[in-house]
Amino acid sequence: MRFLSLLAILALTACTATRSVAPLEYLDEQTAATITVVAQPWIFTRRNASQAEFFNLYAIDVNRMGDHRKYFAVVHYWPGSDLLDDVSLAPTLVLNTGIQELQLRPTGESARELGIAQPLDKSAPSSAQTWLYPVDQAVLHVVSQTRELEAALVTTKVEARYTVWRDGSSELSEFAAAFERELGMQAED
Repeated sequence: MRFLSLLAILALTACTATRSVAPLEYLDEQTAATITVVAQPWIFTRRNASQAEFFNLYAIDVNRMGDHRKYFAVVHYWPGSDLLDDVSLAPTLVLNTGIQELQLRPTGESARELGIAQPLDKSAPSSAQTWLYPVDQAVLHVVSQTRELEAALVTTKVEARYTVWRDGSSELSEFAAAFERELGMQAED
């Protein structure tokens, strides 16, 4: 009987310990934009890097008075010097889904100009670089269905290839689904 009670308690504890994949939402008090962001990012590590080099890939929605804009945000903790040769130019983000290759160009605006004044990743060092790439619902859907995503950051001088260290497909799927549901409700109105 004690064994069954212990087993039941462990099962309940396991159920409550599962992490949420629901997107997070907050009001950026400096820009008055509502920011929705995936619960956890994809994490990519650089192949053959001489030092620890990785980046987090977030999907975000910036809502400014009903005007929704979606982006992939790359938060690169310690980019190699080869990626920073021309700091004024953000690299192109290339995502390979195994079926197709998506080449995403960075936005020419700063995060603040887009409505994001607070850092997306509060644990990132001050030297971290953040680059934003506009995406649409179709891109979100394709990437969220990918289980073996590969990424590259491409400049005029280098193509830095990255592999998945942490898969964020569950969180991205939930993020994309939340906006698909919202679009469905708007269509009904």
